[in-house]
Amino acid sequence: MMHFKTPVLDFCIVFSFVAVGFAESMCNYPWIKFSGHCYMFGVDKKTWFESKVACNTKNAYLATVETPKENDWIIQQLFALSKESYFWIGGNTLRKVGDWIWESTNEKIGYTFFHPTEPNDPTKERCLFYFLHDKKAYYWGDGACRGKLGYICEKIK
Repeated sequence: MMHFKTPVLDFCIVFSFVAVGFAESMCNYPWIKFSGHCYMFGVDKKTWFESKVACNTKNAYLATVETPKENDWIIQQLFALSKESYFWIGGNTLRKVGDWIWESTNEKIGYTFFHPTEPNDPTKERCLFYFLHDKKAYYWGDGACRGKLGYICEKIK
């Protein structure tokens, strides 16, 4: 009897250790981990406001893209994961025309990746999105917040 219990106990301890380590290092599907954050790419089309609510109900927020490294990673994911061309992120000028802030923090947007022709309509297009230009490269653009696009949620892991 004693000989049988020891291997079973050892197996349980090892399995428990591996399961905990795996859960701590990964984001749960459909979330993808990058640099201590988890990202989800929603392809069901929503307005910017609906996208914000969809992220909030998942204890997340519309993505804030704060560095070139994060921007490059998101663009790689967009090319790899989706055939969609437009995705909302968390920037907006809803409080003041031309004053771009992140919705999750109300902080002014520092790093930007606007297409050279964007932003192009500051009084009517007040929400920030990624768009695929000439099927070659993603950029940021300003869009009418009521347009229905995909969206990117982010949360801290």
